[in-house]
Amino acid sequence: MGVSQRHIVKLRVALVSYDERELRVRKNYLEEQNPALSCICFSRGKTLLQELRQGRGIDVVVLSNQLEDMDGYEFINRLNSLRSRPLLLLQGDGWYGEATATCLRSNGESYLLERSRLRDLLQDLRTSSEDLGSLWVVPFCNELYAKWGIPQPDGNSEYLTSALQVACETDRKLALRKEILQAVAEEHHVTVAAVDSGLRRVIEGLESRNTESWQEFKRKNGLAGGKITTGKLVGAMRKILLEGRPRKAQTSK
Repeated sequence: MGVSQRHIVKLRVALVSYDERELRVRKNYLEEQNPALSCICFSRGKTLLQELRQGRGIDVVVLSNQLEDMDGYEFINRLNSLRSRPLLLLQGDGWYGEATATCLRSNGESYLLERSRLRDLLQDLRTSSEDLGSLWVVPFCNELYAKWGIPQPDGNSEYLTSALQVACETDRKLALRKEILQAVAEEHHVTVAAVDSGLRRVIEGLESRNTESWQEFKRKNGLAGGKITTGKLVGAMRKILLEGRPRKAQTSK
């Protein structure tokens, strides 16, 4: 409560089912209950897959039934074949087969929800990085990169996204090189020096382009007029994200 609407990051959610009436109900409910959600409805898997191939910004796919043009198993396999894909939530209601569930359980980037109520789905979409990894960090970074004029995909900005993920996983202040950069290097199978160099190139590019949005970011975060370091940039991004991310809802038994 009390979080400024100006800082709320929109999480872009694709709701997927053959039942268009069901999709409208879900979209209206979720967006009314959580202003940080922006829902798009798809009844055909091919349409969604094509938009993802073309770079449509979608952070989470919620599959709650079969589709008009394919079953859930085929859709998941096609989704998993994409080079870059969003988080997938399979909302269980007895409609999917064991093959579909097995496919999901073997995929570390997918989550099987064993319940069907919209209230429970809302809870899962509110869950922070403790359970769903990059759920809030990725859309936050994508939004900033677009404003800052960083073309995507970009390997160096991926290092920055990963660094922010690591920094947001704990309330403790982490050592930049020994903890944050080391973790990013291990994730991307490169050296710490490569990550450090890539992040410095991100900052150099931002300073060179010097977009209005980048200047505003520096002013608002006390970074104007001085040398921008990786530590200062990650720290400022972390502060904004944690202030603007919806708070984790309390669960009740």
